[in-house]
Amino acid sequence: MVKEWEINGWDLINAYYKDSNPVHQDIESFNQFIFEKVPRIIEENKSVESKVENVKLELENVQVLKPQIIEEDGSRRTDFYPMEARLRDKNYSAPIYVDINLIRKDVLQDTKRAYIGEVPIMIKSRKCNLHGLNDAELIELGEDPMDLGGYFIINGIEKILISQEVLASDKVLISEDGKKTIAEVISTKGAFKGRVKIVRNSNGILEVSFPSSPKKLKLFVLLRALGLETVEDFIDAFEDIPEVKNDILLNYSRMNVESQEAALDYIGKYVAPGQILSYRLRRAYEVIDNFLLPHIGQTEDKRMLKAYYIAGMTVKAIELAYDLRDLDDKDSYMNKRVELSGKLLEHEFRFAFKYFVNDVKFQIDRSLVRRRRLKINTIIRPNAITDRIQFGMATGNWVGRLTGVAEYVPKVNWLNHIIENRKVKSTLDKSRENYEARDVHGTGWGRICPIETPDGPNCGLTKNLAITAKVTTDAALAGVEDILRSMNVYEKKK
Repeated sequence: MVKEWEINGWDLINAYYKDSNPVHQDIESFNQFIFEKVPRIIEENKSVESKVENVKLELENVQVLKPQIIEEDGSRRTDFYPMEARLRDKNYSAPIYVDINLIRKDVLQDTKRAYIGEVPIMIKSRKCNLHGLNDAELIELGEDPMDLGGYFIINGIEKILISQEVLASDKVLISEDGKKTIAEVISTKGAFKGRVKIVRNSNGILEVSFPSSPKKLKLFVLLRALGLETVEDFIDAFEDIPEVKNDILLNYSRMNVESQEAALDYIGKYVAPGQILSYRLRRAYEVIDNFLLPHIGQTEDKRMLKAYYIAGMTVKAIELAYDLRDLDDKDSYMNKRVELSGKLLEHEFRFAFKYFVNDVKFQIDRSLVRRRRLKINTIIRPNAITDRIQFGMATGNWVGRLTGVAEYVPKVNWLNHIIENRKVKSTLDKSRENYEARDVHGTGWGRICPIETPDGPNCGLTKNLAITAKVTTDAALAGVEDILRSMNVYEKKK
């Protein structure tokens, strides 16, 4: 029998990487981006409508091909490999095609399978032309069989995307600001990120803020606008704790609106000042549906769920005020996420595709105003997507004001590429000196190397994953929701 202290650590590491490699997680992340995220982003924006006339485009059946190259005579070659991209200073990228239907006044006028842009392809991913080749075939193509991949080729230069360490989205975090206690969540839906913050003041009054909300909006005004009417409704929405119940009754007595319509009008006067009542109410509903906790949903039937979610956030803030719970540690890896190459490209592609949609709308409107014949070929500009992604990959400047995301891969030796690929960079400001985030945190054990970090301003903010650490990719939530609904814990009441 082998005793615990006699186990060789290198045997464990060798077994761990027997069927994998240190950069495999980035390749998995990129594969998920290509096969799941790109179709989902296009599905979110599948209908493009003109503001001038009843004209719209419908996009469907997206397909990302394998890397190709366009020669000087305009012909496309599919036998395009990374070594050629390096030698000819080309982009190792693949074209994106979608089926586009042009509909005018509910009549189909044109249909075409159109090229809408290109996306960089990661070396050794499932879309790479090297995928599945044996050592002899790789050598014949001028490739190193020991090359693990996980990087891109932009203008002939090998580039790698540095993983970014960010706060977890859609998770409630509790903090203090002087005598105030705060519960906040970064609610994410597609490209939109909205911070919802509930503040309990020292006098027990609760306020809430979210994108486009009135300043110093009382929490119970928002809850009434979401559908809570009577004092019993408010009490049922919160936990049955004496301290919580005391704050509920205090805030209910200080609420300055008597009905749901009055609460909606209070919000409507801020988002649509000077407009008639019906328009103010409609705008208030639009703000609540679209900008308040969009990760829960953006439809009318989700308003009561949002009310109960906000009530749960509020209970945590009240409990902190009465010392019934501890502060949340933002430096804990329970409250952090690491965004790999696929997630970073998802952000950039969503931004580029949104620009592409806006450009298509502009081209349609301009053609209509000038009374030109509408054709799919004349209103689609593929460079709208390609240029923005290539700019980010070439400069490292990313959507969300991130810098240094894409870096050159210095292949001084075989290990250097792995170190760069497993680097994790915090999005916090490196100019501040006394960050607790720079310290080694206990939850990083087995995940983050406690030694490998640079000197200087980036100390503690730029780190490396531990040898056996692996970052998982996104998982579907539908199955989890079904289980919660079957256990009657997803919705508090019908």
